[in-house]
Amino acid sequence: MNRLKNTGLVLCGLALGLSLSAPAAQAVESLKATLSTNRILVDGQETHMTAYTIGGSNYVRLRDIGKAVGFEVYWDSENGCVQVESGKPYTGEEPAKDEVIKPAPQPEPAVPASDADVDAMKQEIVDRTNAIRREQGISALTVNAKLMQAAQVRAEEMAASGAYSHTRPDGRKNTTVTDCPYVGENIHRIADWALQGKSVSEVAVWSWNLSGGHRDNLLEKNYAETGVGLARGVNDNGDACWYCVQLFLWNGYTVGWVDTPAAK
Repeated sequence: MNRLKNTGLVLCGLALGLSLSAPAAQAVESLKATLSTNRILVDGQETHMTAYTIGGSNYVRLRDIGKAVGFEVYWDSENGCVQVESGKPYTGEEPAKDEVIKPAPQPEPAVPASDADVDAMKQEIVDRTNAIRREQGISALTVNAKLMQAAQVRAEEMAASGAYSHTRPDGRKNTTVTDCPYVGENIHRIADWALQGKSVSEVAVWSWNLSGGHRDNLLEKNYAETGVGLARGVNDNGDACWYCVQLFLWNGYTVGWVDTPAAK
């Protein structure tokens, strides 16, 4: 593990919807966590850190990494999210409300000028997902046109309504966006200032890969197809942001119908 630098992303609002079939649910329930016996090195020096092995991967608490590496991480009760600040030493304590300082404004990233640019961003999410799957020896996902359409519907209805949730704006389950219930969903809302010079695709997949449940979707062996949606909107603080949606289709199932965006 190398010392983290410039990690000042706000890991905020990550959410996971596992709309799984019975086989998928059984697969998740069968996962067992055991204490990891692997050595953990920080800058070449061994350090003690409790880690668990789940499904062949090691999991360590972000708080413990902050202590070992030397960056601040704490729960922001006001905004309901985890704050990571690379420029401060670890305390684990939320600052007093009158001490909370909003990150300095970042240059407004250029909004894609055409649908082709957005399509390229979607494809990058697929490519980054498949790169992670290949690293684990898992077959790549193929792009499904109906899932692409459905994911875009989900992104647009969240952006239009501000309802950042796996529940649709009209109260229906996220799986009602298609006629197939065997679809998993990852969502992310990324404020422009949180990109820190990185691409939307990079931040979205990086964040999902750090979150256990989202990573389960990325690496589920029984998922065969995927679709991605991206839409511009604002978050609860009024910050310009991207709503990102990635859908996954269980192997052997098809999507024949896609709903239109729902409203509150």
